[in-house]
Amino acid sequence: MDVGHLLLASPSRQKLVALSALVLVVHLWLLLTSGESLWRLHSESQKLGPLQTRVIQSVTPTPQAHTEKSTNQVRSAAKAKSKPPQAASSEATSSIADLSAVASAALPEPLPVLNESPIDAVNELPSPVAESVAPTVAEKAAEAPAAVSTQDNALVAKSGNFPANVQINYTLTGQERGLNYYASGALKWQVKSATSAPRNYEAELRVRAFLVGTRVWRSQGALADQGLVPQKYTDSWRGERAAHFDAVQRRITFSGNTPSAEMQAGAQDQVSLFIQMAAAIAAQNFKTGSELSVQTATARDAVNWRLTYKSDELIEIKGERLETQRWICLPRGKFDSQIEMWLSKNHSGMPVRIKITQVNGNFIDLEMNGSEALPPLVN
Repeated sequence: MDVGHLLLASPSRQKLVALSALVLVVHLWLLLTSGESLWRLHSESQKLGPLQTRVIQSVTPTPQAHTEKSTNQVRSAAKAKSKPPQAASSEATSSIADLSAVASAALPEPLPVLNESPIDAVNELPSPVAESVAPTVAEKAAEAPAAVSTQDNALVAKSGNFPANVQINYTLTGQERGLNYYASGALKWQVKSATSAPRNYEAELRVRAFLVGTRVWRSQGALADQGLVPQKYTDSWRGERAAHFDAVQRRITFSGNTPSAEMQAGAQDQVSLFIQMAAAIAAQNFKTGSELSVQTATARDAVNWRLTYKSDELIEIKGERLETQRWICLPRGKFDSQIEMWLSKNHSGMPVRIKITQVNGNFIDLEMNGSEALPPLVN
């Protein structure tokens, strides 16, 4: 008798073999009977299940108007009962999808073009439903009293007014449809040494969120006598969009089919604007209520942003109280965001806090948690 027969002859081995066979049969049955529903991406919500109940409301004889109203209520109840399961589950699991707003909310964007994918439209725009619930930021701004004293100032700064090469690190707190989330961000500024010609610069705002990834806004150009001269601006997240500055033709062109725009003197992009603002307040003594009008390019348009010096504020950053200037850029349209920045002269005018609020109340709030010196730009 061989070894195999000896093993099978043992009673305990026979029980083990029988149990293993039973387990295999059970697993095979489960795969055959439920495998299709396990791998189905969308449930067949229109089919009535065997345990589904229907609630019928009793209706007393009433005039025709009341009868039609009751009938509509019954139909509404029936529709509510037959709501697709994936709709309910999407509400319960929307936190991951909603976190994608952290990448798009960081800087305002115009309306998307029609040939974009639906997910880009969701990520670019706040929900318009909130407009009927609460006043928009633009409406609140219209109701606010005008500044006591305003004066227009050019957003100019000499090359010597710009901060040293530095990276400001931020802790990001946000809210999206009532969901609080946390992420990290950084604003990086590097320029070639003074002995290089031309003095190219690179400014970058980076936001990183769990399950969403990283979105990067980058400005590249030259540092001239009167400040930054952007040449290329890119927005990288699930692809890349760009704006190009043509100083000779005085045009700003955009990727895709977006029409170009005439470039105004002192034009910036929405990342270089932070650095140009830092140099401007480090060099000039603005008065509260001062306003700056700056043509600012995104990856899709280039329009004037109006920034207002609202107040001087003491804010606490990591236990340190800092004197700051609070500047606000109000929305240009009902889908734009309000930008608030707290600029600190103790940090060469760089923003130690940035808050972006969408018209529906969603916001992100970047607060400095440290900084680090960087070497000069080499490219």
